[in-house]
Amino acid sequence: MAIWNKQQLMARLDAREDFAVYFFTPMCLGCQQAMKLVDLADEAIPELTIGKMDLNYVPELAERWAITNVPVLLVFKDGEIAETSYRMGNMIEVYDFLKG
Repeated sequence: MAIWNKQQLMARLDAREDFAVYFFTPMCLGCQQAMKLVDLADEAIPELTIGKMDLNYVPELAERWAITNVPVLLVFKDGEIAETSYRMGNMIEVYDFLKG
């Protein structure tokens, strides 16, 4: 799973794609733990494109999408937010959310 920049994300939004984005910050311990779960889910769900983004570099997106905390997973359908989850306590939660 690649770390995306803002241009990569905007291209997917403009193309109205279905995908998920995992937002994190490097100093967040919970983010590092959750990232391992998201990486496993990425391998288990190859049909879903999942990207990672450091929220420190895109604070305007946090405001736009009312992101209040990290880690957070956002699922987009047709380029629009369909689901948001701050719950990444175990692999089953992450997998079920992404398969949604």
